[in-house]
Amino acid sequence: MRRIVASFCTAIGSALLIIALLIMSIEMFAFNQGFFKSEYEKLDTADRIGMSEEDLTAVTEKLLGYTAGEEDSLDMQAEINGGMKEVFGQREKDHMVDVRALYLGARDVRTISLAGAAVLFVLAFILRGKKALLSLCRSFLYVSGVFLIVVAAVGLYAAVDFSAFWTSFHHVFFTNDLWLLSPTDVLIMMVPEQFFSDLVARIIIRFVSLFITLNIAAVLGVYLYKKRQRRADVKEVPAS
Repeated sequence: MRRIVASFCTAIGSALLIIALLIMSIEMFAFNQGFFKSEYEKLDTADRIGMSEEDLTAVTEKLLGYTAGEEDSLDMQAEINGGMKEVFGQREKDHMVDVRALYLGARDVRTISLAGAAVLFVLAFILRGKKALLSLCRSFLYVSGVFLIVVAAVGLYAAVDFSAFWTSFHHVFFTNDLWLLSPTDVLIMMVPEQFFSDLVARIIIRFVSLFITLNIAAVLGVYLYKKRQRRADVKEVPAS
């Protein structure tokens, strides 16, 4: 019974850990000022909007701060095409309310997943002692196989037709059509579809790199555990 419960704990804990790693991979780039700057230079964003690079940087900081819950509103003005204007229209602001709620919810999921994984792993070791390490490594490898299939399918979908993928994403995570903005809206010019295509690609690459590293560690853990067990078995064999 202890073995079954421990295996259950390591399997669920592994799933929670992978979910947390995915969200952390998103955060690594979604709030990375360096990534935004490189994309702005690549897409010539400041000139397309008609805004100085300094103002674009300030607007980006405000936007990211709002998304992260550090700013109360997106009310701000900047010089656009030679005149002072409100940067974001009401529809853009309303959409960002939904984006902010989505991110804050994901952040909570990340925190709860990490805490839950830690508790479950500790419980498994309490129940099985050192034997829980083998269970943890095996469970992580099995659960990783499922996630690998899902990530590969999503990655292939995005690579083949990113527009369809991005539309499907919005239909899944938003309950209204506020995300349907005009190509002339500042928010769309700041982060066009190409921006998100590059963002998703980098997120997948970062997640897969973490994913592979942990799977190598799990394989190594299984190998070392079995090697140690074989040595223990040899020592227990009585001399003839």
